[in-house]
Amino acid sequence: MTDSLSRKQLVTPNWKLALVAMSLLPSAALAQQPCPTGIHIEGRVTDPTGAVIPGAEVRAANSETATTDPAGHFVLPCLPVGADNLTVQAQGFTSTTATGGKQVGESVNLKLQLAMAQVEQNIQVTADDPNSMDPDHGANTTVLNSQAVARLPDDPDDLLRQLQVLAAGDGGDPSTAMITVDGFQNASALPPKSSIASIRVNPDLFSSQYYFPPFDGGLIEIFTKPGADSFHGALFYTDSAGAFNATDPFSVSATPASKQRYGFELSGPIVPKKAGFALALEKRDINEFNVVNATTLDANGNPAPFLQTVAAPQRLWVASARGDWQATPKDVAVLSYSANVNNLGNQGVGGLVLPEAGYGSLAAEYDLRLSNTLTLSPNLLHETRIGYSWKRTQQTPNSTDPSLQVAGYFTGGGATSQDLNDRERDLEIDDDVMITHGKHSIKLGAQSLAIFLHDHNPDTFNGAYVFGGGSAPVLDANNKPTGETTTISGIEQYRRALLDLPGGSPTAYQLTSGNPLVPLTQWRAAFYAQDDIKLTPRLTASGGLRYQFQTTPGSFLNFGQRLSLSWSPDKKQTWVLRGRGGLFHNTPASPTYAEEVYRLNGIRQTQTTVYSPSYTDPTTSVPGSIAVSTVNQFPSSLSQNSTFAGLVSVEHDFPRHWHTEAHFYWGEDWNNVFQRNINAPLVPSSVGTPPDPIAALMAPRPIAPNENIFQYQNAGHLAGNVVSFHVMQSSYKRFTISAHYRHMNFKSDSHDGVGPQSSYTDAGESARVDWLRFNGASVFGNLILPWKIDLSTEFDAYQGAPYNITTGTDNNGDGEFNDRPAYATAPGAGVYSTPFGLLTTNTVNGDVPRNIGTMPGTIHLDANLSRIFQLNAKNADHPRTITFNARSANLLNHTNVTAVGTVLSPTVGQPIAAEAARRIEVGARFTF
Repeated sequence: MTDSLSRKQLVTPNWKLALVAMSLLPSAALAQQPCPTGIHIEGRVTDPTGAVIPGAEVRAANSETATTDPAGHFVLPCLPVGADNLTVQAQGFTSTTATGGKQVGESVNLKLQLAMAQVEQNIQVTADDPNSMDPDHGANTTVLNSQAVARLPDDPDDLLRQLQVLAAGDGGDPSTAMITVDGFQNASALPPKSSIASIRVNPDLFSSQYYFPPFDGGLIEIFTKPGADSFHGALFYTDSAGAFNATDPFSVSATPASKQRYGFELSGPIVPKKAGFALALEKRDINEFNVVNATTLDANGNPAPFLQTVAAPQRLWVASARGDWQATPKDVAVLSYSANVNNLGNQGVGGLVLPEAGYGSLAAEYDLRLSNTLTLSPNLLHETRIGYSWKRTQQTPNSTDPSLQVAGYFTGGGATSQDLNDRERDLEIDDDVMITHGKHSIKLGAQSLAIFLHDHNPDTFNGAYVFGGGSAPVLDANNKPTGETTTISGIEQYRRALLDLPGGSPTAYQLTSGNPLVPLTQWRAAFYAQDDIKLTPRLTASGGLRYQFQTTPGSFLNFGQRLSLSWSPDKKQTWVLRGRGGLFHNTPASPTYAEEVYRLNGIRQTQTTVYSPSYTDPTTSVPGSIAVSTVNQFPSSLSQNSTFAGLVSVEHDFPRHWHTEAHFYWGEDWNNVFQRNINAPLVPSSVGTPPDPIAALMAPRPIAPNENIFQYQNAGHLAGNVVSFHVMQSSYKRFTISAHYRHMNFKSDSHDGVGPQSSYTDAGESARVDWLRFNGASVFGNLILPWKIDLSTEFDAYQGAPYNITTGTDNNGDGEFNDRPAYATAPGAGVYSTPFGLLTTNTVNGDVPRNIGTMPGTIHLDANLSRIFQLNAKNADHPRTITFNARSANLLNHTNVTAVGTVLSPTVGQPIAAEAARRIEVGARFTF
C-alpha cells in the first residue's frame, strides 16, 4: 500500500586520504626506481580529434605487448635495448609505428596518434584484447571505442537498454547494471552520447576496487571526450513521426507516438597544447502513450473491461561541459559539469492503474567533478577525484483523492506518493595510486561517499483503500443477507461498498500523518589494495584486500579478500585459463531503509491501518473495525550483505581471430536484508476457510496489541550459478559479430527487502529470485554493405522473469498484503482455475510457493542503417562529414510484456502491459 522509494546507487566508500598517503610512501619510494637493465616506455594513444583510444595494442619488437587503459594510457615497464621499436594498432584506426629510447635506464613518454581507418574497416563491438593477460581484463570485458559508440542508439533510453544487455551477459538483471562516468564510483545518469569517447563494460570486477560481484548485473564505465587540439563540432537532428510507428499491442485505438531529438557538440583548445574544452547538449521530445487495461464497474454495476489510451509526454535534456588543463607535462586536471533533466507525464498509468492514479514526474541530476592525474615518476601515478552531485525526484499527483485499490482489477483515486519531493546531495572523494615495479602492478586507493537527503515524503497522507475480497454474507435477490457466508472478489466487495450493501466494508484503509520532511545523512568509505604480479610471461597472479564501512545503519567489520590466476598454456597465448574468487560486501541499502525507519517511527510520522472501516468515514470507529498502528525499526545491528563469488573460465583464439569464451560463476549471499513483522498476530495456517483479517487481528501478539513492528533483518540467503558462452569476431573488414548466451539458476528466500507472507514460517519462501531469467542470448553485429552503407544490429532474447501470485488481501493480519493462495481440490467460491491448477483464496498462509509464475519472454531486434559522406575529403586535419541514418527499435514489433495479473482472479497471469511497439526514426549529423 505504500509507495516506497527506490534509488539505484553505486556504493562508493570514503575516508581520510592522509592515512592512505602515509601508507603509500614506502611503496612510492620503491616504485621510483628506473628500469636498470633496459628502457621504460609509457604514453597515451589518441585519435585525430585528441580523444583517447582505449583497448589499443602497443607491441614491442620482442613481442611484449601492452593495452591502453580507458584513459588511453599504456606502460611497457622494462624493455630490452633494441626492442623499443613499437607498433600501435586499434580496430577502426590505421596502425602506426614509433621508436622509444636507446640507452639503458632511459625513461620515455610518448604521445601517439592514430589516423581513422576507412569506413569499411570500422567495427561495432571490440573485445578488450580478448586474450590479454592484462589483469584488468575480466570475464566478458568489452571496450567500445568512438566508432563503436557512434553506432549505438542515439536515444538515451535505447542506448541505456543496449548497454545494460551487454553488461548482463554474465548474469543479473540488466536493469541493475551500474553506470559510472570518468572513474567516479557514484552511480550516474547517462551523459550526452555525443560527449562519450569510449565505454568499457565489465572490467575485472574481482579486483578489490569494486564492491559487487559480476553476476549483479555488471558495470558500465563511461569516459567522456577531452578537449581537442583544434576546433571540432557537430549538429544533429532525428525525427520519428507517428506514421512510422506501430500501435501499442493493448490499445484499441492508434497510438501515433512521435519523437524528436536534436543537439550539438563542440570541442577545441583554450590555450594551445595546455588547455581544451568540450561541450555537448541534446534535447529530446517524445509523445508516447500508456494503455490502461483494467476491469471496472459499468453503469449497471457489473464488471466490465476498461481500455483507455493515455498520453504520456516526455521531455528530456542532457548537457555536459568539460575543461582539461595540463599544468605541467606530468600534471593534468579535468573539471566537468553535467546535467540530466527528465520531465514525464502520466507516470504510473497503464495496466491496472487508471489515469487519475498517475502522476507527473521530474527527475534531475547535476554533477560537478574535478579530477587530477599526476605522474610522479615513470612508475608512479597518482589520481584524485572530487565530485558533488545534486539529485532531485519530484512527483505531482493527478488527483489528491484517497488511493483506491481493487485487488486484481484496477487501481484508482490519487497516487499514494502525492507531492513527493526527494532532494539528495552526494559528496565523493576518491584517491588512487598506481605503482609498477618489476613484475608488480600495484593499485592502492580510498573511496568515499557522503549522502545527504532532504526528502519531503507524504506517502499515503491522502489515505488508501484496499478492496481485497474475502468472507461476506450471501445476499438474496433483494440484496438482503440470507444468513450464509461466501467468498467474494475485491470488485464485488467494491460494488457492495458503492451501494452500501452488507459485505461492502473495505478490507483496509491506511492513513499516514505527521511531518513529511525526512532528513538523513549516510557516510560510506572503503580502502583497497590490489597487486597484480606477472610471474611469467604466461602466468599472472592477482591478490587484493578491501575494507569498507558505512553509517546509518552502522556496519563496520567488512573485509573482502580477492584472488585471481590467469595462465596461458601455449606460447602464442591462444588459450587463456582463469580462476578467480573473492568475498564481497554489498551495502545493506541505499538510504531507503534508514529513511523508512526514520519516517515511520511513530513520532515523525504515524501510520494507521483500519481494517473493515466505513467506506464513507473510514477514520471513525464502527462496530467490527480494528485500527492497527505501524512502526519500522532496525535491530541492534545490521550487517552489510555478504557474498562469496567464484569463477573459472577458458578463452581461445581460433584462426582468423574467432574468439570464444566460456565462464562458470557460482556464488552465495548471506545477511540479505528483508523486513519482518516481529509483532504479527499468532495465527495458525489453514486451508478452506474464507479469509477474514478481522478474525486474524483478534489473535494475540507477542509484544503489544494492535501494533505492527516491521524490523529490517539480516536473515535472507541467496545461492546459485551462471554459465555463459561468448563468441566474437572483429578482424574482418566488412563484418563483425559478438554473440553471448547465458544460463542462470539462483534461489533466494527474500526479495527486494519485502518479508515472507508469514512472520512465523518461511515455508514456500525459497524460490527463484525476482530478476531470474533462466536463459538469455544477445547478438551484436556490424555489416558494411555496398556503397559504404553501414548496418549495425542488436538482438536479444530472454526467458520471462518470475512473478508472485497473491490473494489480494491480508489473510493473516500481519499488515503485509503479500499473502499467497493455496491449492484446492474442488471448484467453489474463491477458487480459480489457473495454469497452475485450482487455487483458492480461502486460506491463511497458503501453500503455493513464492514466484511460481513466469512472465512471457522478451525479444528485441534493433537495427541502424547509416551512410557517411565526406564533404572535404582532401582536408584530413579538419574533416567535414554528413551522416544520414535510419534506426528502428523493436523492429520485429514483438509484444514484450512488462506486467501480468498477479492477484488471484479470473485474469491472473494474463498480460496487461507491454513495452513500446516498433519505433522508427531517421536523422542526420553534420560534423566539422
